[in-house]
Amino acid sequence: MNLKTEFSHWHRYLLFIGVAIAASYFLYLLQEVMLTFAWGGILAYLLYHPVGFLQKQGLKRLYSILALYLIVLIALGFILYWGVPGLINEAGHLLEMYPQMEAKAEQIAEEIDGYNKPPQIDKMIDSNINKIESTVYNGLEKFIEGIYSFFNKIFILILSPILAFYILMDWEKIREWLLNLFSPSFRREVRALMVDMDRVLIEGLKGSVLIAAVVGTLVGLSALILGVKLPLVIGLLAGVTNLIPYFGALIGAIPAVVIAYSESWRLALYQTIAIVVIQQIESNIITPRILGGKLGLHPLFIIFALLAGGNLYGIWGILFAVPVAAMIKVTVAWLYLRYAS
Repeated sequence: MNLKTEFSHWHRYLLFIGVAIAASYFLYLLQEVMLTFAWGGILAYLLYHPVGFLQKQGLKRLYSILALYLIVLIALGFILYWGVPGLINEAGHLLEMYPQMEAKAEQIAEEIDGYNKPPQIDKMIDSNINKIESTVYNGLEKFIEGIYSFFNKIFILILSPILAFYILMDWEKIREWLLNLFSPSFRREVRALMVDMDRVLIEGLKGSVLIAAVVGTLVGLSALILGVKLPLVIGLLAGVTNLIPYFGALIGAIPAVVIAYSESWRLALYQTIAIVVIQQIESNIITPRILGGKLGLHPLFIIFALLAGGNLYGIWGILFAVPVAAMIKVTVAWLYLRYAS
């Protein structure tokens, strides 16, 4: 009887493992469909709290979602009407400036060649120049591939807001359905874990976006005041790259300094000083006040998450690395308190 019961247990375990493997393979075959639903879920999560805020003001759920969608559409309309033409215009200026920037680079190379250097240094310089050219070429190639991929996945961008609408309408039902997958005794702890993860993600997201917007605005204004060309592009790049912890400030500073140097070394120096001052203000005043230690992540853990995310999923992996790392940290702490304490 005991052997029969034990066999029955093993039979259930094997059946569960087989079903899990089959389901995973099925989902892998439908990864494009799952990606669409994943983006819809992410969008719904980002809009859930604003929808809840509108509901507290007296609007019904349906009208809150529609009002929020309308606000987002109006904001996108303003960006497309005012921002995109400016970006296209500045991108055209950037292409016009490319020969001038290339001439500056050649001038620097000629000045370096004018110095008496050992042959080994000449070989090292030539090798690094070839590497830089290869990196730039590969970067442009990936950029073009990214644009093609963006338009190739336009269906996902169109369908995701529709899926997000239905997810928002039934948010509580979906959450309860997920919680019902667990036993009643375990459900309360899972709900507490979800609340902690939500708090960390929302606080981190709001803080990071606000800091990036402030830094991008300040860098763009500094370029405008100094007379550096393409201040809109410079500010936008500085803001977007600032979403990447630690490395983002350096990545965002490079285009600004290069564009400034294409006009004069003095202007490049002024722009560099301005960016250094802005980054000092950001790291010592803005970030501690807005974000502080809310994520509770050690710098080494953040750097590891960024490198791992970039290695696995490229730019998207870098952007989502810190939120995912924060979720892992909360989950590990929860598991430790439950099973190890």
